[in-house]
Amino acid sequence: MKRSIKKLPYFSVWLVIFITILSGTISIPLSTKVIAQVSRSNDAKSNQLIKAKAVTQRFFDSLIAGQFEQARKYLSPSIKEYLSASDLEPAWQEILDNNGAFVQYRRIRPTSVLDTYTVLVTANFANRISDFVVTLDGNQQITAVDFLWIGNIQAYAEEFVDALSNGKYGVARGYLAPDLKETLLPETIEQRWLEILATTGSFKRRSNSKVVESSNSNVVLVNLEFERENRSFMIIFNPLSKIVGVDFPQSPD
Repeated sequence: MKRSIKKLPYFSVWLVIFITILSGTISIPLSTKVIAQVSRSNDAKSNQLIKAKAVTQRFFDSLIAGQFEQARKYLSPSIKEYLSASDLEPAWQEILDNNGAFVQYRRIRPTSVLDTYTVLVTANFANRISDFVVTLDGNQQITAVDFLWIGNIQAYAEEFVDALSNGKYGVARGYLAPDLKETLLPETIEQRWLEILATTGSFKRRSNSKVVESSNSNVVLVNLEFERENRSFMIIFNPLSKIVGVDFPQSPD
C-alpha cells in the first residue's frame, strides 16, 4: 500500500507529460491553419497594393500623354461625376507650368490603411522634383489626388470660390486638405453651396480678397457679392497651402 502511494507522484508526472504532448500534437494543425490564413491575407494585401500602384501609374501615364478622358476612367464614380476631362486638362497644365515638362518617375510607393490605399508618387520634372499623394478606395478607384507643393494661398482661395460659383465642385474639392476630402465629396460641397445661395440669393461676383496671417494658420478673406447681401468667405489654409476650413460668417445687422 505504501509502495503504491510512493509511485503515484511519478504516475502523475507522466500523465501530465503525456497530456502536454497530446495537447501539442493537437494544436499543431490549428497553428498551421492560422499561418496559412495569415499568408493568404498577406498575399491578398500584396496583390491589392500592386493593383493600386498600377492604377495610379496608368492614371499619370494618361495625364502625361494628354489623354484626359482616359485618365478620368480611373476615378471613382462619385468623383468622375463632378470632374470632367476638361477639368483635368487645365489642372495638369498648371502642374507643367509650375514644374516644367515631365521627365520620369522616381518612385511610386503604395501603402494601405484598412480598405483605403495611398500611393506616393515622386516624379522628375524639368524644373523640380514633385510629390503627389493618390488615394484609392477598396475598389481601387481614385478618390483624391493631392499635389504637394506650397503655392499662393490668395490665388488658391480665389480659384476655390470661382470653382464653386461656376458649379465646378470636383475642382473646388481639389483645393482641400486630404483629411477634409474624406468627408467632403463633390455632392456635399454642392449641397452646402446651394444652402448658402438659398439664404443670400444668386451669386453675382467675387470682388476682392486679402491674406490674414496668424501664428497657427493662414487665412484668406474673399469678399463676395450676392443678390440680397454681400458676404465674405473665411478660408483657412495649412502650411502646405491646402484648405483645412471654410467659414461663411453671418453679416452683422
